[in-house]
Amino acid sequence: MASDLLPGRSSGGRGGERLSGEVEAIVRRVLRSRYLSRQRRSVAVICREIDRECRMAGLRPPSRSVARRIGKLDPVKATTARDGQNAARSLRAAGGAARPVEGLLERVQMDHTPADVIVVDEFHRLPIGRPYVTAAIDEATWCVPGFVVTLEAPSATSVGLCLAHMAIDKRARLERLGVAAVWPMSGKPREMYVDNASEFKSEALRRGSEQHGHRCAVPAVGAAAYRWGDRAAGRHHDDGPRTARDDVSDTRSRRDYDSDAKAVLTLAELQRWMALAVACYHGEPHEGLGGRTPGGVWAEKVAAQGAPPTVTNETAFLVDFLPVERRSLRRTGFVLDHVQYDSDALKPLIACRDGLGKVVLRPPEWNSWPAFP
Repeated sequence: MASDLLPGRSSGGRGGERLSGEVEAIVRRVLRSRYLSRQRRSVAVICREIDRECRMAGLRPPSRSVARRIGKLDPVKATTARDGQNAARSLRAAGGAARPVEGLLERVQMDHTPADVIVVDEFHRLPIGRPYVTAAIDEATWCVPGFVVTLEAPSATSVGLCLAHMAIDKRARLERLGVAAVWPMSGKPREMYVDNASEFKSEALRRGSEQHGHRCAVPAVGAAAYRWGDRAAGRHHDDGPRTARDDVSDTRSRRDYDSDAKAVLTLAELQRWMALAVACYHGEPHEGLGGRTPGGVWAEKVAAQGAPPTVTNETAFLVDFLPVERRSLRRTGFVLDHVQYDSDALKPLIACRDGLGKVVLRPPEWNSWPAFP
């Protein structure tokens, strides 16, 4: 019939509910009373129960998509209901549930993850290693205010670089990368949530946080930064060039795939790709925001609260978070990494060194670190 060609009403898009109200009520009731119980009924049994109740009510039963609904349940609550408190203890954060946040950069999570790609050098295009991604996530908007990609293992320096990238206006760096994208998320965080890694307990981070008014907490709640970094670093497998794929994270699926031979991206090209990935991510609907986009929520909060304070002198800000060394100051200067340093500028300090004790030094190698990008 011609009426069959008329557009019908959509039953929901991605992330939306496609079930009728009566079927949805049955699904929720069965999951709550039958699945979330100490009887630990299997998914197949739950699907048969929902199918039976729907047919008894004269309704069309849902498909096996109910299994996906079960997979989206909160793992802590589901494990507690099915296995008890003791079984769910390992899934709970050490600091308990975090208080809700509303302000921009009021609480930022930061973590590291290795990228699932091997990069090559810019001259000979030979593989030089697998980089690490240090990313920050704003919990109020789920935006990415900053990240850094380095070939060095996670350290206090990579934390400082990520903080510096978070705090500055990114338009100039996007221009240097050749990326035509909007990335307005920037500013100094009020509080950072990190794990117990040594770089997050370093003296450099503690001194820098005290100087700039940050609070660095180690509650081990949430892993949003790690999940985003892992997702962005591995997104090449679908969106990037197939020759850049590196399935080293799963040696069984790699089989005879030669990652080194297929590597084509340089570190700068990987940074450019990830900057584009961030811009795309900010425009995608987010489940944690009720289907709204992180970029849209950021814009709403900027209009209501104002933009967070940013940093104008990036170098000075970065130096405050770089590793420190303590050395005794003598009449001949000081020794750092088996190298003797002396200068006329040290004479006033040498004259009063008895009251100084060990002086705090910033290692000179920070200048060899390329800032992002």
